Parts: sequence; C-alpha cells; structure tokens
Amino acid sequence: MAKSYIISLDIGSFMIKGALFEEENGEYIFLSKAKTETEGIIQGEIQDVELVRSTINKLLNELKNSGSKKIKNYDLIVGYSTNSLNISQDSLTVEPPEKKEIKVLDLKKIKNSIIKKYEDEGKEVLDSNFMKFIVDDKTVRNPISFYSQKSLSASLNVVWVDENAFALLANVLKRLDADSITLYDSTLCTSYSITTATDRDIGLTVVDFGYHMCRIMIFKNGIPRMYYAFPYGIRYVLKDIQNVIKTTEKEAHRLLSEEAVCLRDTNAKPKRVDFIPISGNGKSVISQNLLNKIVFARIREIISRMNGELSKKSYENTLEMGALQGGIIYTGGGSYIKNIESTIKDLMGKNFRKGIWVNKSFFKIPEDLKDDAEFIPVFSVLNKHLTEINETENEKIDFEEDNSPEPSSKNTGEKKSIIKNWFKKLSGGDE
Repeated sequence: MAKSYIISLDIGSFMIKGALFEEENGEYIFLSKAKTETEGIIQGEIQDVELVRSTINKLLNELKNSGSKKIKNYDLIVGYSTNSLNISQDSLTVEPPEKKEIKVLDLKKIKNSIIKKYEDEGKEVLDSNFMKFIVDDKTVRNPISFYSQKSLSASLNVVWVDENAFALLANVLKRLDADSITLYDSTLCTSYSITTATDRDIGLTVVDFGYHMCRIMIFKNGIPRMYYAFPYGIRYVLKDIQNVIKTTEKEAHRLLSEEAVCLRDTNAKPKRVDFIPISGNGKSVISQNLLNKIVFARIREIISRMNGELSKKSYENTLEMGALQGGIIYTGGGSYIKNIESTIKDLMGKNFRKGIWVNKSFFKIPEDLKDDAEFIPVFSVLNKHLTEINETENEKIDFEEDNSPEPSSKNTGEKKSIIKNWFKKLSGGDE
C-alpha cells in the first residue's frame, strides 16, 4: 500500500510549530518537527494574510524536505486558538410510536439534530458530549439497550464558535498545496490531551499561558463547562524586559527562556548576563537579579489578576467553577519560565501540575516531546482529527449492526439459555 503523509501545525501569535507524520497500513509514524517565528499576526489577530501564508509555507517546505525523500502530496491539519469559544447546553426529546430498544444510532440521530440546529444558526460545533439521559421520566447514565415506551430525552454539551471564527485563517490557507486542510481549536484540543478522563470527571482547570493571552478551560463531570480568555499574556513580560534594558523582542524572549528565573529574592553575588541591545552593536550587560525581578513582578501581576477574575466568576458560575477545587494544570509557552510554579503555588494553591501528554493517542509520541508545551498542541490537533475519523468508522459499524436482521427465535433462545446458565454459575444456584 502506498504511503501517505500528514503535516500537523499549531499557529500561535509568537511561533508556528509543525510535525510531519507518515501513514502506512493505518499506522502513523512521527518523522520530524520544526518551528519558526510567526509573522503577520499582531496582538493575536491575523493582520497580514500574505505574510502569515508566507511564514506557513516556509515551515511546510522545511518539513516536506526534512527527509531523504521530498514530499509532494500531504494532508494538512491546522490548530489555531480562536479566543472565542462558547459553551452551551441543549436538549432534545423523542417519542417512539411504540416500545423500542434504544441503540447507538438513536443517540447519534439526536446529537446530529442538535448540531444541525447550531449549524443552521451559523455556528460551527467543535466538540459535543452527552450530559444526561432521561428514559420514560427516569434519569440514566447510559441508555443503550434500555427500552423506551414513552420518551427519550438527551442533553448535549456543545462547544462552538461563530462561523467567521476561522474565516481569516481559511483565507490564509486556501492557496497552500495540501491535498486537504482541516481546522481545529488548539486550546480545546490541548485541554483534552493533557487531562485524563478521571481528571475531567472530577473537575479541574487548564490554564494556557500564551503569548497574547492566558486561556482557561474548566472541566466538570467529564465535559468542558466554561472557557475564559484572560487578555494578558507573556508578551507583557517580554515588553517589560524590552523597555527596561532596551533590547528587541527576540532578544528579550531569549533572555526569558534561557536566563531569567521568576524569583523575587536576590543573590548576594548576582550573575551578570550578556545581551544584544536594540542597536545591534556589541553587547550589553544586565544583572541576573534585575532580570529576575522584572519577570517576577509581571508574572505575579498576571497570575494575581487572572486569579481575581476567576474568583469573581466563581460567584456567577458556582457549578462550573467548582472545578478549581479539583486542581490546575498549566501549559503554554509561559510554562517554560523557570520557577513559575512557585508563583502559581503562592497565588492559586498547592494542587497543580505542569501539563504533559496523558491522553490516548493514535500515534506514538516521542518521549522527549510528551512534556514539550510547544509541540503538545501540534500533536493534539492531529489526535483530534484521527479521533473523529475513528468515530466515523465506528458509526458505520454501529449502523450496520443496528440494521442487521434479527436473529432467529431458536438462536435467541439459545442465547438466553447461555446467559441463564452463566448467571447460575455466578450466583451458585437456580434462584
């Protein structure tokens, strides 16, 4: 069977990251990764379509030429944080004309009907999960194989965006040479990748320390219950460094990544750090203590203000915000800042951890990249894509099973006899 290729991208305000995968016989193999500085996106918004497209093309060419064989045909999966996720709940009740066994296909029809309602209103559904089922006025957790005589009601939790949320990005991507292009929201996909089903059921908060803003996704009872885009990101830390020592954003980013520590206390013998001034001529020097204080002051302000906003919302959304008690998982570019965990602990409590890949994946992720906050979104959007493909295949199987002929009465009787005998062995008698 011929090999095929998939490139997965995450388009951020500061960096664009990508990974190349080879697909053969249903298996996806990681081949290479790359990243480049984002150009054409200002304050989280696409400002220059041609410049963004050129930057993406440069990264795609690097990935396509990264191996011994140049790649011409590939599918492109793209992640981009829209900053405008909405979460709402909808219900639908169906009344069967006669007593009916509830099958997977029945639930799929209900979900499709609710999603169609959103699509008719110009909304794009990104994620949907059943919340509750009521069969003949009785609440059940899973209604499959139950019999309904009067009605079946289902409540669906829906994550959606307006139809124009990806419009500018779609315009950027339309001239690329990919065989197909699929778009996803990076924050939503990443939130699933760094949490387990148990995490999401108990309830917790994912905080993505991004360049332009901090994005917060709150899970409760297994589903996303609230999204909040806090309009202060790591770019404010970079601006402070730039303004104090008079350097470029690129050099400020290097200092933040390689030298700075989010620390208020000073060392008796501070280290002196070299940097390139904004003029580009020669080198200048900054005290390690001063650099640390710049970073600490702004990080503490960002987390403190964000925590204050969350506290306000907890009064308005008691059920959803209860997830904060389950703990916090932090990720994003800001998670690389040395000692940021101490400030998180001081302001948001001890129950937190850094995000690493913990979700089931349809491909093998290199061990050294499972805790790489830069590339987790790249893998997350691809995993979301492959999950949807797998669900579609399972739906086809369910449809065939639901529409297969009923077994003969003889076979049915044999099956009942087997189940009865099996139950006898478990119970130890005929009762």
